[in-house]
Amino acid sequence: MAFSYPHSDEMGRALGQQLWAESIKAIPSLVVALLTLTVGWVVGNRLTAKWDERKKRRELDLQALGAFYAAYGNFTATWKLWDGGRSEQPSGEDFRREVLELAARAEGELESLLVRITAERTLSDRDCTLLGCFRQGFQSLRKSITAERSLRSRIRHPTTHQLVEIWWDSSGSAPYLAFKALSGHVADLLSKDLAPAAKPLASFEALAKITDNRWERTWVDETFRALQLQSPSWPPPA
Repeated sequence: MAFSYPHSDEMGRALGQQLWAESIKAIPSLVVALLTLTVGWVVGNRLTAKWDERKKRRELDLQALGAFYAAYGNFTATWKLWDGGRSEQPSGEDFRREVLELAARAEGELESLLVRITAERTLSDRDCTLLGCFRQGFQSLRKSITAERSLRSRIRHPTTHQLVEIWWDSSGSAPYLAFKALSGHVADLLSKDLAPAAKPLASFEALAKITDNRWERTWVDETFRALQLQSPSWPPPA
């Protein structure tokens, strides 16, 4: 004799409908979970990429800063060697050629750094002006050695517009004071990654302005004006 359970089909259908209903209810939660995972993955990847970019950027900044310190150190060492050698012994042609080579090498390091800065950083018009002034101050050493003179700068008087020759013989010397202020500005520029206040220049425009020879006779005056320096020795008596 076979036994049958009444309403078994109805119970199966009811159970299936219940499971279906529960599945439908779970869909929003599943969608939210999937969206959360997707958003988290996308955001995580972006944050990782941004962090890697920032880390790489910082490494480049530190490398540029190190190159600046090296060029500045070579400039100072060559200056001391030139002044000391000339005062302690007659400056023969071999000695002058050797020191001139050192000065040219330091200047080449700076030129390479300037190309790097314009390619890797956004520079304002003011930044380019001050970097151009620093480049001209840096060249004073090579030009002085070529002329067999102590370190000095030939610049245009801001009032009379006549060329004046000023030695770097004291901490209050206007070219030396300007050069030290410019060195601090360049070091600060390389140690920070700040957006310029003015519209940044394209790299080729920035490099063209920095290497423009128009700063050759006016770099001291431009530096005093841009960095708001004051000194009893500048401007010199007319």
